[in-house]
This record gives sequence, C-alpha cells and structure tokens, in this order.
Amino acid sequence: MELPPGPKKLPIIGNLHQLNKVGELVHVTLAKMAQEHGKMMTVWFGGQQPSIVVSHYEVAWEVLVTKASDFSSRTLPYMSKFSSADWHTIATCNLGPFWQNLRKGLQTTTLNPHTFTAQVHLQEKDIADLILNFKEEASLNGGVVKPMIPLRRTTVQLIGRFCFGVEFEDRDGFVESIDTLMEETIRLSGHARLVDVFEFTRYIPGFRLLFKEAYELKQKIEETFRPYIHRYKSATNCFLHFLLSTDSTSNATSWALAYLIHNEKIQQKVYAEVQELTRSGRQKEEMVTVEEVSKLKYVNAVVKEVLRMKPIAPLAVPHQAVCDSNLMGIKVRKGTPVMVNIYAVHYDPTVWTEPQRFMPERFLKDGDTSKAMERSLIAFGAGRRICAGMDLAKLQVALTLANLVKSFCWSCVREGQLPDLTEDLSFILRMKTPLVARIVPR
Repeated sequence: MELPPGPKKLPIIGNLHQLNKVGELVHVTLAKMAQEHGKMMTVWFGGQQPSIVVSHYEVAWEVLVTKASDFSSRTLPYMSKFSSADWHTIATCNLGPFWQNLRKGLQTTTLNPHTFTAQVHLQEKDIADLILNFKEEASLNGGVVKPMIPLRRTTVQLIGRFCFGVEFEDRDGFVESIDTLMEETIRLSGHARLVDVFEFTRYIPGFRLLFKEAYELKQKIEETFRPYIHRYKSATNCFLHFLLSTDSTSNATSWALAYLIHNEKIQQKVYAEVQELTRSGRQKEEMVTVEEVSKLKYVNAVVKEVLRMKPIAPLAVPHQAVCDSNLMGIKVRKGTPVMVNIYAVHYDPTVWTEPQRFMPERFLKDGDTSKAMERSLIAFGAGRRICAGMDLAKLQVALTLANLVKSFCWSCVREGQLPDLTEDLSFILRMKTPLVARIVPR
C-alpha cells in the first residue's frame, strides 16, 4: 500500500517515542513533524496500523467536505464506547441510516427555530443567575472567583432544557451529577490512549481495573439520565438522546476570559462595544440579549480567535476511510484512520499572520476574510460531520462573555501574575491550571 511520507517508526511502538515529548502535547508535536514531513503524513500510534495525519486546510477540506462520503466513518478508543452509548451517538457512530436519523431528529427537534425561541428568556435568565453567582462568590473571597464550575453548570442547565424540553427542572441535583460524571469521563479518557494503542493491555490485570471503572461510569450515566428521560418523555420540543459537549462552551468562555485578562486593551474594546449597544434607553443592570449578540462584531471576533487558538478538540474526532479512495493523489485503503490536526491548521503561518498572537482584529479586516482563512477555521469540523451544536455553542460563548465583561472588570488575582495559558489535553483541550480571577463590578 502506498503511504504518505512520515517519521521513521520503530517495531511495536511505531512513532510513540517521538510523540511522547516531555512538556509538549501531541497536537503540537504532530504540527512540528508536519513541517518536516508535509501537510499529509503517515504516523504509527503503536505498531499495528498506520494513521494519516492531515495538517493543512487544503487536505482537511478534501477529507471533511470534498470527499466526505469516503472519509465519514469513525475510529475511536475502545474505552470510549462506555461513555458514548456503545458509539451510538451522533458524534461517534459511523455514517449511515442510523446517523442520518439522529441528525434529522436533532434538526427537527432540539435545533429548530421554534425550540430556540422558546429557550431565549430562560437562556438569558441563566446568564443573569451566573452574574449573581459571581457577585456572591466575589463578596465572600475578596473579589476572587473561580469561573469554570459555575460556567460549566450553567451550560449543563441550558443543555438539559434542549435535551428534555423547556419544562426541565434541575431536580435531584442533575446538574451537579452531570458535572461530576463529566470529570470522571475526562479522567478515564486519558488512560484510554494506552489501551487503544496496545490492545493486549485489555487483558493485563492492572488495566482491566480501568475497564471496570469505565463500565461503572456507564452505569452511573444511565442511572442519572433514566429518570429524566422517563419524566420528560412526553415533551415535544426536545431530543432526549442527544447531549452536546458541556465542557466545550464553558472551556471556550474560560479561555476567552483568560485572554482578556492578558490583554486589557482587548477587554476594554469588548466592554466599549457592549456599552455602545446597550447605552440608549436601558438600565445599567440590563443584560445583552440573545437577539443582540449578532450585532457585537468585536465580541464575535474574540470568540472566533479563542476557538482558533484553543480549539475544543485539536485532533478532532478521528475519521476512517469508508472505501478505497485517495487524498492529494495518494491512494488510501479502506479502513485507514485519518486524523485532521485542527491545531496545525489553525496555526499555519501561511494563512494566519502571527498565529501565536491573540488578535481578534484579524477577523475584522475590510472585506470578507480570505477563502484560506474560512477553510482554515475548523474548530467544529466541516462538511457532513460538522458539530451539530456549533451555532448554539458560539452563541452561548458570545452571550456569556458579553454579559460577564459588561458586569465586571476582569483582572489577575495578584499584580503581575497573569493566568496560566498552558494547555492540558485529555478528552478536550483545557487549562492545565483552572482560571482564577479578580472581578470588580462595573
């Protein structure tokens, strides 16, 4: 079989010795490898099967859009089946009638305009409650807050209503339970990598304990959801078997706040834009509404830049060739895993000026962004398997960010000690050190 060029591999471990660099996450290492081996390279995660890693928007577009029908299957870590209904979710199942039914159901229930409209006042109330939560926390801690958990639980509340309908109420600690289960899922996903690379580890006693934990986690998830599915099964405007990634929007908002603390001038521009929008005929405490978010051009540029620099899943959900095909003229055999390194695409210096710099203005240049930029901003994927909740996620981040900056001035806890922007990659890209900030009501 013809394969793209790639780094030299070793028996059994493949290229793992090159990917396991101290202090460097795998998506960064792969991006550096691509500079030597090209925008499409072969990497062996263990010695069993080669994977094709794509690091340029042209090839990514071919995989995700132009030849989506050829590369729309999934290849996932074995342990992930325990937390994804045996890979029967919209994100994890292979393309086919079942996936099409899930997608259609999602579009006609959860994500239809009527459902969005019914949610708006509740979504805005969630943000108002979040602001009060931060005020209370700050008053008890000398102005210092830890945003991540409140942000995440606000998102769980929102998604609970989208899953179960507007009648959803947080009974029996559902939001807190989901928050805890999410942490367990993320912790186990880190252990899943070794099991996925070396399948024989499933039979080693020490690793079998991980499978027991994963199975118990699956049972906990089912036990948490089952009473709510039963309670709200008569709801008409919900999609019970779909759950967006709750950590994605809360993480993106945390990253955004951290960048605004690092860049006071950018934070001031966000505040000025929000003030300009809300200045006339309104009380000071009135919020930015869902309807108004699209008018905040600079806020939305900040969100785009956050998603570019800190993509939720920098290596995306791996694809797999459905049939024999080709990429950039190179034959690809059916069953070959194909990974799009979103991080590498987002940091390509031939597309993005000063890619390491947080610069929302890059999305506000005169005229439309270039075609290369449009195709290179793929934080939610592209084509058939683009994240179905993309628009909701971007709206929620922009709405939350606008109102948090309108309500508070965000700064570091101690003078000169800016938030740590070091990444930690498990299931998604998170802050290695969770954000802690000082807030002052405006």
